Amino acid sequence: MLKFENVTGITKKGKEDDFKLQDISFHLEEGYLCGLVGKNGAGKSTLFRTILNENAQYEGKILYRGMDIREYHSAFLSEVAYVADENTFFMNKSVAENIDLLGQFFPQWQKGYFYDLMRKFEVPTRQVLCNFSRGEFIKFQIAFGMAHHARLYLLDEATAGMDPVFRVDFYNVLREILAEGDCSILMSTQLQTDLNRNMDFIARMENGRMVSFEENMA
Repeated sequence: MLKFENVTGITKKGKEDDFKLQDISFHLEEGYLCGLVGKNGAGKSTLFRTILNENAQYEGKILYRGMDIREYHSAFLSEVAYVADENTFFMNKSVAENIDLLGQFFPQWQKGYFYDLMRKFEVPTRQVLCNFSRGEFIKFQIAFGMAHHARLYLLDEATAGMDPVFRVDFYNVLREILAEGDCSILMSTQLQTDLNRNMDFIARMENGRMVSFEENMA
């Protein structure tokens, strides 16, 4: 379970302009997909960076499986899959080079399973990452997370620009992930159709605040 308790953080945007996360409180149980929604600048990506950055400055607590992530952040990250355009991989290296370099940092890494997933997702495995289309890069990241058996998936605008057919397949994959293990998914999106059709819960952000967190009744 991922739980936020009165999290307030400050991210520098400029010399005199500070962006603040203010009083973020919610919890996401295992087995569920939560949509994080808000306009550009609402704080969605800042919230993800606060979770991922070991040196993030904030008050309150972010709890994962009942423990404050600041107390065991490296171990926490080994159970996280972050999927985003800006995610850091070796973009000038091949798929094989990336997994050989990075897979060793994950205790439950399964190389064979990774390649099985890449074939299932119809993503070429001999290319350099910078030659991937956006959709291929997103699929690669999902396969990477599944291959190290992530229990928390953080997806930052992963479906932006996807065609409708691909989005259907993408959400089918997410449901398979949730069905296979005790994990949860927090996904930011601005697409109302994604929210209505696919999310178990919807969290809405405005100006750094979480203004609502509720079950999707659509």
